[in-house]
Amino acid sequence: MKKETIAALTLFGFSLLYALGCMGLKFGSLRKPGPGFLPSLIAVALILCTSVHLYQVLRQRSRASGSEQGSQPLNFRVVTGLGLCVFIYPALLMTVDFVIATFLSVFAMLLILRYKTWLVSLLVSLVTALVCFSAFGLVLGLALPSGPVEALLYRLRG
Repeated sequence: MKKETIAALTLFGFSLLYALGCMGLKFGSLRKPGPGFLPSLIAVALILCTSVHLYQVLRQRSRASGSEQGSQPLNFRVVTGLGLCVFIYPALLMTVDFVIATFLSVFAMLLILRYKTWLVSLLVSLVTALVCFSAFGLVLGLALPSGPVEALLYRLRG
């Protein structure tokens, strides 16, 4: 079995496990979302995306039945860097609060992935952090780790 197929099956299995884990949480409604609302939406998106990816990998494999496909080597710098960002993010949340932690994590990930220029990465990170805070903190009313930046944004909202 090829690496791509194993990876696609693993991702699909992870998304199914994540969805099963969300089943025990109360969903709520659009007006008053419960603790399982956002995780359930993420689970549906994960299952859809990994299903499409698995289908594409299996279809591609059947198309290349006789010929050997060249695959790109695994980039350990990117894998290690993104993994560290994911594991460091919760620690950042406890020390520098939501907006700054999200900004730093997204910015680091974009730099690791070498996304366009560092200035574009900086702007995308800033917009991502502000949109996430607006969606989770202001619109959904979730309790987020707050500091001076979040207090300023709450004051600006009124």
